[in-house]
Amino acid sequence: MDIKPNTATKHSKKDLENLAGMAAVLKDFQGLYAEMTALQMRVLIFVAMRGRCTGIEIAKGLNTLGSNVSRVVTVLSDIDVKRRKSAPLNLVELQTDPLDRRVRYVVLSERGKAVISAMTGHFKPN
Repeated sequence: MDIKPNTATKHSKKDLENLAGMAAVLKDFQGLYAEMTALQMRVLIFVAMRGRCTGIEIAKGLNTLGSNVSRVVTVLSDIDVKRRKSAPLNLVELQTDPLDRRVRYVVLSERGKAVISAMTGHFKPN
């Protein structure tokens, strides 16, 4: 995506680099996961930022319902649901807490780590 900045708009060089990075991420991501919803993307980014977290932590962090998070995590995970029309995305995994088997943590899968790495690779370090 080659967008030329408007010369009348004053942006710092860093802002322009970040915007170019965001445009590249969106272009790449759209090609990979055009069917993902905004909430699915928010959950993926939340897990990437937080690391291991529970569904309740995700729901509180994103100010949404636990049932919504549960559905999104199912779509993002490797869980195969017969009613679902699309294949599992395999971007997150569920891990059971060894001390309390009732608690399940959401973590990035290897594929999820690769996707996040590819997304963040478009941004230049400070």
